[in-house]
Amino acid sequence: MGRKGFSMIEMVVVIILIGLIASIGFPRLRDSLEKQNVRSAKALIATLAATARGAAIQRGCSATLNITVDSVWVTACGVNPPAASVSVGTKKLVGDEFNVTLNSTGGSVVYDPRGIATVFQATTVRVIGPHYSDSVMINEVGRVSKQ
Repeated sequence: MGRKGFSMIEMVVVIILIGLIASIGFPRLRDSLEKQNVRSAKALIATLAATARGAAIQRGCSATLNITVDSVWVTACGVNPPAASVSVGTKKLVGDEFNVTLNSTGGSVVYDPRGIATVFQATTVRVIGPHYSDSVMINEVGRVSKQ
């Protein structure tokens, strides 16, 4: 008649194997999550640049893509009255949402009513995570050329 269950040695071996697999898998999972956060922040910046261009064209006035160390937002003239500057959409707290910081060559990109940047200078926004970084390039006319 055989005994039922596992011996203590078998249980210890299984626990050691689980620990070994977890020690290999968790760092790779963390790195892939960090890369995804940087990519998501880049996509958000590109989307908000397109939003600023669209708002400038649609409203017929200047619109601004504002960039700080931890947030990005768009401002443009209000519809009623047209002279007041209002926020288009909500301010995106990129630092809190994606655990990244932003480093921009310019603090903002201003678009004229035609959707063209007013300062003909390329702007690079660097998205920096704890171990991984990438950048978004807004060209001289205000279009996202590298994402």
